[in-house]
Amino acid sequence: MQCCSPFSSSFWGDIVTNEQYLHVSYFAAAVGGVALATLTAAMLAHPHRQATQGQLLPKLGRFLRRAFSPWLILTVLLGFMSVSYMECRTYDQVVADRSYLVDKTQQQIHRMALSLAIALMAYAAVLLLFLWARARARWYSDRTEKQKHLNNQKLGA
Repeated sequence: MQCCSPFSSSFWGDIVTNEQYLHVSYFAAAVGGVALATLTAAMLAHPHRQATQGQLLPKLGRFLRRAFSPWLILTVLLGFMSVSYMECRTYDQVVADRSYLVDKTQQQIHRMALSLAIALMAYAAVLLLFLWARARARWYSDRTEKQKHLNNQKLGA
């Protein structure tokens, strides 16, 4: 027996009508995308916290930690909403064609995954800039402390 995807028309067969399939697949895809974004944020939470904690730039680090999960969820939802079912069609025409519904559901899943990948790359670039700025601040702080120490030695000698 051949296994098929839960989003394929042969999996559902005559169990649900096309309209029921539209509702179920639409919300299942949205919930699945948000769950994937939440799981991704949870998996990256500890390394992300380690990267953004520290004495230098603490407010910016706190902001980045708080913005990470909502950023991922928002981009996944935007990817989900970027797929339109009503491209020059009426509601009745959309509901009448199961293969069209399956195709649109697969497009939504694809767009959500792509949006999540792009969001992670964009956030990685922001995090890279944060780490660079923190390293510069540490270097400047160390340099200033070293200069003060040298000046104190010259004044004491």
